[in-house]
Amino acid sequence: MKNSHESGRRKIGILGGSFDPVHFGHLEMAKAAKEAVGLESVVFLPCYVSPFKEKTGATAEQRHEMLKIALVEMGYEWATVSDYELNRPGPSYSWQTAEHFSKQRQDVDWHWIAGTDQWAQIDKWAEPEILRELLHFIILNRAGVSAQEREGWRHTSVAFDHPASSTEIRANPEERSNWLPRGVLKFIRENGLYGDNKGTE
Repeated sequence: MKNSHESGRRKIGILGGSFDPVHFGHLEMAKAAKEAVGLESVVFLPCYVSPFKEKTGATAEQRHEMLKIALVEMGYEWATVSDYELNRPGPSYSWQTAEHFSKQRQDVDWHWIAGTDQWAQIDKWAEPEILRELLHFIILNRAGVSAQEREGWRHTSVAFDHPASSTEIRANPEERSNWLPRGVLKFIRENGLYGDNKGTE
C-alpha cells in the first residue's frame, strides 16, 4: 500500500459523483477511505453536469439535499457536502475542482476517492498532469481487482465492495429501499423521484 509522503499535513478526502441518488454504497465508500488513510474529513461533491452523463433523474438541488439528509441520518459529523460544482456553469472537470480546493486549503493533502474503473482511465481525464500533482488517490478495489501502479502518481489501494447501484434504485426505488437511508427514501417519495413515481422526463 502506497501512503502519502507528506507528513504533518492535514488529510481530507473528496468523493465526487452524481449521487442520483446517494445510497449506502457511497456512504460506505467514504467511511472505508477515511478509516484506511486516516482522513480528517470527507467532502461529498455532487457534480452539476458530469462530462460522461447527459442528464440526471433528480435536480442538482435535490441531489444536494439528499446528501445532507443522508449525512445527518448516518451521523457522519466528519463529512460535509460542497456545492462548488453545482454553482459552476458547464460540465464539471476534476482538475478544476482539484485546483480550487488546493488553493483554498494549502495546508491540506487532498485525497481523491475513486473506483478501479475510474483509476484505469485516469490518464484520459482532462489535464491529468494537474491531477497527478495535486492529488493523492484512494482507490477502492472491487471484486478483487487491484489498482494498477502509475509512475509519478500517489495512491492508496483499499479493499471495498457494496452491491448498491444508483441505476437500479432509479428504476425501482421501493424495491431497492434497503440501499437507501430512510430520510433519502422519504425525500424520493415526497418529491416523486425515479421509477413509477417519476413523470415524463
